[in-house]
Amino acid sequence: MSARAELHASDDTVRLSEVLAALSFALDLTDGQPVGHAMRSCLIGLGLADRLGLPEDARRDLYYALLLKDVGGPSQSAQLFRAFGGDERALRRDAPLMDWTGYLRAARLALAHVSPVDSWLDRARRAAGFAHEGGRAALDLVGARGEQGAGIVLGLGFGPGVAAAVRGAAERWDGRGRPDGLRGEEIPVAARIVAVAQALDVLATANGARRAIDVVRGRAGRWFDPQLAAAAGDLREKLGGLRGLDEHALAAAVRAAAPAGESLLWGPDALDRVAHGFAGVVDAKSPFTAEHSRRMAALSVRIAGRLGLRGAALDEVRRAALLHDIGKLSVPNAILDKPGPLEPDEWEIVKRHPYWTLRILLHVRGLKRVAQIAASHHERLDGTGYFRGLSGRAFPIEAQVLAAADQWDALVTARPYRPALPAETALRLMERERGTGVSPECLDALAAVVEGEPDTVADAA
Repeated sequence: MSARAELHASDDTVRLSEVLAALSFALDLTDGQPVGHAMRSCLIGLGLADRLGLPEDARRDLYYALLLKDVGGPSQSAQLFRAFGGDERALRRDAPLMDWTGYLRAARLALAHVSPVDSWLDRARRAAGFAHEGGRAALDLVGARGEQGAGIVLGLGFGPGVAAAVRGAAERWDGRGRPDGLRGEEIPVAARIVAVAQALDVLATANGARRAIDVVRGRAGRWFDPQLAAAAGDLREKLGGLRGLDEHALAAAVRAAAPAGESLLWGPDALDRVAHGFAGVVDAKSPFTAEHSRRMAALSVRIAGRLGLRGAALDEVRRAALLHDIGKLSVPNAILDKPGPLEPDEWEIVKRHPYWTLRILLHVRGLKRVAQIAASHHERLDGTGYFRGLSGRAFPIEAQVLAAADQWDALVTARPYRPALPAETALRLMERERGTGVSPECLDALAAVVEGEPDTVADAA
């Protein structure tokens, strides 16, 4: 069997745990956490579950909730940016390190993360607004994150137990959490475990295992379930060991810890459902990218169909288009939503996002070729694209399709620095790139699609 055929065949043997472990990398980027945070939290949470003697069905829900706990995060990115004006990822990274529910503590956190280019007066106003009533507005945002995440989890096909754990991860034992203000035993046990597990990993990353355990125990009865906070002391060695694992070893450990009988082997339909779901997660990061990946998928498949691609090749194009911008979760909204030109260092951050797309998707064995296609959507025929400068045979037709579709969608939709362009203007601008930036064949197929010519049989395959 050829390497290409093996990649097609492997779509039928993708495990659910493998997909979620890989995509959790993207969620780590959204929160400014070191790669592997969600996976470490998963292994820590399972250790806590073992100490509680959690039943197998509850443990299964917990496993998936720990990997998906941050799936609602990107939908709050634009709001955090508007509120603070700074890097929302840094705010998310630092917020768990302190108890910011009092006015002065909330003001201190806010001042460290408001826009550095604002005047001192504007920065003080932003900080005071955040600190009002002990950061209640920020708590509401955290609650909305849980609500959004629970909805996404249900849309991915998971049950109410997983959704409840994701929704309740920001609840507090003393009833001062969000979104529902649940108290004590009212909070689902899986949500309580998620809260402690993620705090232990964040705190251990910043200050070491001993300090992490001390802080969690110090918040027992307020933030955390006292029983779980006490059990955290048994995990000191585990916390230290996890810090020494690279992302590949972490992914292997998470796969090995997957629930017994885990969805057996996942097929293409389930893989597509997750791809669609995560496309929505990515596109929710900025109002300027709403539905972008799904539009890209629809347009790319139609272009590819006109070029004669069929069957598995069309599946690859669709999945690559849906997931092409997953690496963009690494880019702060202060850059994505900036109304003016980017500074050179900001542009370098943007140019890195296809690298992150590749790095994330390569962790899924059944998506190796999809990863290569998805990460090539900013390449150009003449080799001057990014991030690898591909040209010739290294820039396959499937990737050329994505590059053309991405350029088109960027032109005809609004951006923070300009309004949407009319279709005629967009086509004219792309014609200037014919044969240098954009494939002539892809451009002709794109023009036929947007000008309303009837689809071919292959388009509908």
